[in-house]
Amino acid sequence: MLLPPRRSEYGNTFGPRRNNWITTLIYELPFGSGKRFASSSSALNAIIGGWQTSNIFLVQSGPFLTPVFSGGDPSGTGSGTFDNRPQHPDRVGPWAPGAQNSAQWILSSAFVCPTGNCAVGTGNTNAPAPIGRFGTSGVGIIEGPGTINWDFAVSKSFNLTERARLRFEVSFVNVLNHVNLGIPDMNITDVNNPSQGLCGFGCITSAQGLYQFAGARSGQIGARIDF
Repeated sequence: MLLPPRRSEYGNTFGPRRNNWITTLIYELPFGSGKRFASSSSALNAIIGGWQTSNIFLVQSGPFLTPVFSGGDPSGTGSGTFDNRPQHPDRVGPWAPGAQNSAQWILSSAFVCPTGNCAVGTGNTNAPAPIGRFGTSGVGIIEGPGTINWDFAVSKSFNLTERARLRFEVSFVNVLNHVNLGIPDMNITDVNNPSQGLCGFGCITSAQGLYQFAGARSGQIGARIDF
């Protein structure tokens, strides 16, 4: 079986992002002993002194995505029929709608199956014969949703003895609970029609998860003793 030419598989890969900004910041609040405010009151120092915030702020562009279709073999090489290898469609127009959202991140009109029939080259009844080429659409030509995330923690340490300290901390992942959209459906044969309740090609059905450090807000409370 012949594989697609190398140039058809050359492009941006899914993992790396075009743009990535990350900032970390640790800040001690200016209250309590030795600080600018409330430094002379032992009572205030016990309550509001010694607090520290930790912040991680992330902004990155989306992953590179590749439109595909399955069940066809336009090249006639067996690439799409012997091992069900996803095939490249033909690109016929711009892929990004004027206002991207979860219902339509990609324009369905931008891609078509070669010959207009996704069963091309399969030998099925009424299916066109192979046309001797792969689809014109490339790899990684679509940029998925980006990520905005702020992780925040606040902590305070208390002296228990001369050698032991108690550290109390409250931390949050995605403290603003910003919704980061997940990956859209990339199979052009999946019909997308929001008015009919169909969520197919270019439609997003989930948000990014905690494994991407961008899921729904979650928090935890912890304490530890350092000695």
